[in-house]
Amino acid sequence: MDLNARRTAIQIIKEGQILLEHGPVTMVLMAYKGEEPLTKLCEEAAAVVESALEEIAASLTYLRLAPGEIPEGVLTGLALKMKEAVSASRDPQLTPMAAVAGAIAQETADWLYEQGASRVIINNGGDIALRLSAGEVARLGIISDLDSGAVDRIMTITAESGIGGIATSGLGGRGFTRGIANALTVFSPDALLADALATQLANQTYVESEKVSTVKAGEIDPFSDIAELDVVVEVGHLSDEELDRSILQLKREAEKHYSNNLLYGVIANIQGKRFSYPEDFAEANNLSERN
Repeated sequence: MDLNARRTAIQIIKEGQILLEHGPVTMVLMAYKGEEPLTKLCEEAAAVVESALEEIAASLTYLRLAPGEIPEGVLTGLALKMKEAVSASRDPQLTPMAAVAGAIAQETADWLYEQGASRVIINNGGDIALRLSAGEVARLGIISDLDSGAVDRIMTITAESGIGGIATSGLGGRGFTRGIANALTVFSPDALLADALATQLANQTYVESEKVSTVKAGEIDPFSDIAELDVVVEVGHLSDEELDRSILQLKREAEKHYSNNLLYGVIANIQGKRFSYPEDFAEANNLSERN
């Protein structure tokens, strides 16, 4: 990711909704005040994205390290929030860059909300930040298979749910995964946590099997922040026992994060086997199949 790239393009999708491309970022911004679309405000948010990228670029050397390798006191502001988000996952190998997309989405959403928007949805390549005032509702599409990229479930989110961040990780996604989930989506209080936990929980689905092929991340991308770690590149048809083991590992880890109030729920698809934690999360939040 070239954080120093400088180009900005804005396309109005419809009133209150724009597509923003700036450097390595391609995101959709939506902002409304009640029923009033805030198109101009969305356009002005490009400056927030640029500022966030500059702040991250200034600390990039440290953000590419594991949390335990980062000296105390060298990170501040957004960079420190990224470190705190991945540290909360308790995965010592997860670098703060695992929360970069969520961090930019959250900074943008916070700014739009502070400017008076009552409903904000920022989609930064699948990492979503939400800001909803009392009584506001958002309907979002969920992808159960990242390789297909097709939205097949719709979720209705209310302001009262407390959900502020949604992120999806898995095979076929933008980044590397160390797990075997086709898609895993996390719902958290904020986008930084959601981004970090989606990566960490997706990694927990890994099972050793002759059907699972891995390579060093550096063999695919020499500049990766996890170049020395194994990532999954292909998964064949797994046995029921292997899939059950994967889901059990995921459940155990999800329970820990849920009990620590780091996430409100997680849903996953592993070769057609659906997982939801808590078990009633999908039903309680009107997560339904798309017609």
